[in-house]
Amino acid sequence: MSSTDDAENSYIAVTPDNHVAFIVITALTGLLWSIFIIGIRLYLRLRLTPPFGYDDAVALVGTMVGIAQTSVTLHAARNGIGKREELLAPDRSVAGLQGIYIAWLLYPMAVCSSKVSIALLISRLTATELHLRASYVLAGLSLLWGVISVLLAAFQCKLPQPWDIGAVEHCENMFSKWVVIETGNMLIEILIPGLIILMIWNLRVPFRTKVTVVLAFSLQLLVAVPTIFRLILIQRTMEKESKNDSTFEITDAVIVTEVVMHFSLMAATFPCLRKFLQAFDMHMGATTHMNTELHTANNSNTSGSYALKALGPSSRGAKSSVDHECNLQTAAAVSDDLRNSGPCSYSRGMSQTLRRFADMERRSIESDGSRRAMIWRTQK
Repeated sequence: MSSTDDAENSYIAVTPDNHVAFIVITALTGLLWSIFIIGIRLYLRLRLTPPFGYDDAVALVGTMVGIAQTSVTLHAARNGIGKREELLAPDRSVAGLQGIYIAWLLYPMAVCSSKVSIALLISRLTATELHLRASYVLAGLSLLWGVISVLLAAFQCKLPQPWDIGAVEHCENMFSKWVVIETGNMLIEILIPGLIILMIWNLRVPFRTKVTVVLAFSLQLLVAVPTIFRLILIQRTMEKESKNDSTFEITDAVIVTEVVMHFSLMAATFPCLRKFLQAFDMHMGATTHMNTELHTANNSNTSGSYALKALGPSSRGAKSSVDHECNLQTAAAVSDDLRNSGPCSYSRGMSQTLRRFADMERRSIESDGSRRAMIWRTQK
């Protein structure tokens, strides 16, 4: 019994020859945050801002891959990754390196899913054919690069032991392959905010709003910092003096890999958070329920445009829930040959109907989950 306790204590102890605890702490922290963020996304899509779309499904699958990758990494740490190789039995050393090899195969899958999810989310925010095609091309490019990345990672070292990074002549091209993988990832990450800028460039919304939207979709660019750091660490692992102690020298690269992967997974959900969607919504993907009111800013570029506000009691002032229902039903009536029902009946008078119709001319009609293109009208 005591030997078991000693083994468990040595598993989490931090010594000059044992850094397993650093891997465990980083992996579990990233895992918890990824689960927390995807939980928020699921709650928003299923309860607050439906419908649940393909972008959400891809983000969920990516998080599941991330969970599997973290589990494999923790198992590899259990087998000796993070410890001096001289302290390990030969079979445990091999098992640990095999575990990291599998984890690093799952890593590009998770990163790829985050980019595909963002591209599909962008497609929900527009009905312009050019922008739709661009977002689908970006999603396809991300998926294709994910497949290429997995193949490159699978053959990071020569067969029949591609996991054996300790062999000097066996893994001479490992670093260059990971440079190619990460360079492609960073280029795709740059294309994402570029597409967003293309979408909102000609929209008549305040410049501040445009900046908010671009920043929301640009947060994933921050992952470039740990990605570059990861490449530097992999290069150090490939040095001859490091190859004699692969299970220990690879520790830092394993830690940063977890940081990159989990941040990428979370970045796919950042634009879905309500505070970002309340700041900007094109009313084409039913991503939020928002209202528009005539914007009266002094800026000549934004005068006559619409300030975007959340649709709800707080933005309706003293209006009752019946009035709120009337407005939604009137919007539906305009898109369906002005057919009306419920509390918004003809008995309210023709003048009130005409007033609502005029109001609809100044307002974007919410799609309520449909895929019909809705028109955003601005006034000069």
